Amino acid sequence: MVSKYFRLAARRAASRGLSNVVLLRGEALYLIATLLPAAMARTVHVYFPDPWPKSRHHRRRLLDPRTVDLVLSLLDPPRGRLFFATDHLEYGEAVVETLSLHPAVDVQRVDAWPEGPRTNYEAKFEREGRPIIRLAVRLRGGGPSSLLHPAGRHDLLVGPATDQEPSARRTS
Repeated sequence: MVSKYFRLAARRAASRGLSNVVLLRGEALYLIATLLPAAMARTVHVYFPDPWPKSRHHRRRLLDPRTVDLVLSLLDPPRGRLFFATDHLEYGEAVVETLSLHPAVDVQRVDAWPEGPRTNYEAKFEREGRPIIRLAVRLRGGGPSSLLHPAGRHDLLVGPATDQEPSARRTS
């Protein structure tokens, strides 16, 4: 399924002569962490991602307190924008909560995009009358580089403090 949509996107970008499109196929968090430079994009679009509904799989979600800073780091401050949509309401509400607690962003719920549905899934779900959570997120001030999500900080490992033994580690 992914390769079908990847090929479709590549054909559309080529037929339109778009020179500012880069398509990557892979696990998103890995690509963001290893390949994509910080502040590379004015806008990041995340539409109908896999919600990983089982609680044991929540750690794989793209936007949660542990990973949201990585995703936001792609945005070019202060103009950076993130657009998000999902029909999985539990995941959508979790994303709303995660982003609303982040000190570097402003979050706005959107009833509908001004230009209409942005994906085939969205158009289909609208026809079926399924509820959709849509968010427009804007970076504040200097962006996420100086401010981390408060819940995500607990998972960071910080180097040894000067008054501790070299092998000691603490979380901030």
